[in-house]
Amino acid sequence: MIRTGSRTTGRTGFTLIEATVATVMLMIVISSIYGTFRAANVSMARMEERADVYQTARVLLDQINTELCSAYQPSGAEKSSLIGEDTPASESAPQYDKITFLTTARHSLSRAEAAGELCQITYRMESTPDGKPVGLFVEEDFRPGLSLPTAERRAIEVSNMVVGFNCRYLDGQTGEWCTDWMDRTEIPKAVRVELLVKPERKDAKPILVATTANLAISSGPGTEQAVEEEKVEE
Repeated sequence: MIRTGSRTTGRTGFTLIEATVATVMLMIVISSIYGTFRAANVSMARMEERADVYQTARVLLDQINTELCSAYQPSGAEKSSLIGEDTPASESAPQYDKITFLTTARHSLSRAEAAGELCQITYRMESTPDGKPVGLFVEEDFRPGLSLPTAERRAIEVSNMVVGFNCRYLDGQTGEWCTDWMDRTEIPKAVRVELLVKPERKDAKPILVATTANLAISSGPGTEQAVEEEKVEE
C-alpha cells in the first residue's frame, strides 16, 4: 500500500503590506527628488529675473543720467529749462513724478536723430484709470522752439517694468534737496532719480534703483560736468 502525504508548496513574492510600504517609500523618494529639482529651478528663475531687472534698471539709469548731465540752460533765460513736478501723493505710495528738460545728448527712439542735437524731453509715468502703473514713458521734441501742441506729442514707452518714478533736486544756493523744481530761474545743481522696477511676475517685489546726476553749474560751453556712479538698492 502506497501512502501519499500532503506536500507543502513554497510561495515567493511580496505581501500586500510589503508592496504598500515599498510604494510609499518610493513615492517619498521621488517627491524628495522632485522637490529639490523644483526648488533649484525656481531659484535659477529668480536669479535670472533679478538679473533682468538690474540690467533694465542700469540701462535706464545710464540713459537718464547721460541726458541730465548734458542738460542745457539757454544763456540769458529768465526761467529754468528744467521743470520737475512732484507726485501729489503720500511718501509711502509709489511716486509718479514728471521731469522736463533740454539736453544735447538725446538718442531718439522714434526717429534717426544724431546725438548732440538739442532736444526737450519729458519723462513721466502713465497709469490706468484705477491708478495701476502702466510704465515709464518719454516724450521727445527736437524742435523745442516750435513745440507741438501737447495733444500731438507721442509718448514712447521706455519700460513697462517701472512702477514708480521719483526725482529730487539739489538747490545749489541752499544745498538742500527739493521734491520739485518749479518757478526757478536756474537749473538744479544735481538731480537724484529713483526708479521702482518690478519683474513681470505678479507676486514679485519691486526693486528700488537710483542714480544721482550732477548738472552743469552754469550755462554755456566749456562747463565741466561730473557724473556719480549709479547706485542699485533693494
